[in-house]
Amino acid sequence: MKELNHTKIVLTTILFAFAVINARAEYNHELGVTGGISSYLGDANFKTPFWRPKMAVGGLYRYNIDTRWAIKLSAMYAQAEGDTRDFGYSYPKVEYATFKRSYVDASLSAEFNFFDLGVGKYQRGMYRVSPYILVGVGLTVYNNMLEGKNMYRFSIPVGIGAKWKINKRWTLGLEWTIHKLFADDFDVTDSSNKILDNPYSTTKNGFFDTDWYMICNLYITINLFDPNRFCR
Repeated sequence: MKELNHTKIVLTTILFAFAVINARAEYNHELGVTGGISSYLGDANFKTPFWRPKMAVGGLYRYNIDTRWAIKLSAMYAQAEGDTRDFGYSYPKVEYATFKRSYVDASLSAEFNFFDLGVGKYQRGMYRVSPYILVGVGLTVYNNMLEGKNMYRFSIPVGIGAKWKINKRWTLGLEWTIHKLFADDFDVTDSSNKILDNPYSTTKNGFFDTDWYMICNLYITINLFDPNRFCR
């Protein structure tokens, strides 16, 4: 678990250092903090979103390409849990399986705003509120005490959100993302729940047979770009 904490510190430090360095060069950058809830979908919960929600906190850096497109780098520390008894699931050789875990998510995403985002006083034809969609790539890090090591898993985040420009510097946002893992051991922490990794020992896992997690979070950022940069 100490290694996982170290990973969290390193990822967060890199995120903010990278953002601060680049923010000096131009004025189309954002820095922010975020918090919300995390939940899990897998062999202990097939299809019920936001079941057993747990905390999620982190930071983000956003590079605004223009008023519609942005690139975002985020790092979050979160928790997840599940219990097969919640839904009456049964698996071979066990009465039930339950797990609790912490994990770190680091994601690089492309965002598309449906409206040109800006403050009308400074930018004509802009909207102060805009919904958006995002897709990206990520790295999920979690500890597997059964194997005595940290697991580093590739993930794909997809999500929706909305941004509100409070003024020319501050932006408030709400976002929901679902993260697809290409592994089935996210819900395995020790020998008591190892059955949750491919419980029926199938030789091939389909796209929906591996684990997922969701994060719903509220964030606030300081906008460092020049409000006249994207004038029309």
